[in-house]
Amino acid sequence: MKNELDNLADSIAKRLIAEGFTVQRCNAYTTNSIYLKLDYGVCNSIRISDHQGKRYLKYRYNIGSFVKEYREEKDKYDRYYYQIDKSENMIKRIIKDRDLKRSRYGESGYKAFVAKNKRDKSGTAGFWKEAVLLN
Repeated sequence: MKNELDNLADSIAKRLIAEGFTVQRCNAYTTNSIYLKLDYGVCNSIRISDHQGKRYLKYRYNIGSFVKEYREEKDKYDRYYYQIDKSENMIKRIIKDRDLKRSRYGESGYKAFVAKNKRDKSGTAGFWKEAVLLN
């Protein structure tokens, strides 16, 4: 399963980089889960896994063998769950969500938001400190 998740993460990351996203990758310490942060968090993160996550962690986009059918969870922050063979649907949703943010903030405002997140979050302690920039 780990190789399948690695291949899926690589494929998703390559597609998103080709669409102009900055992608950071972090592998979980104790599970097979892989996390991709998009545009320094401005476009949220993807959790790629073979098991349900902890309830208190709320990644925007979730994909993996643990998802039996597409679903949305409405909360303070909406979350989307995709079956492992529906990565293209998830990527389309991510691009659409980024386009909405770009239209809301304007292109220069969006870029400023990304730069601010990069500046504010770089070198901070915690899980994402170990993230690798893939671009």
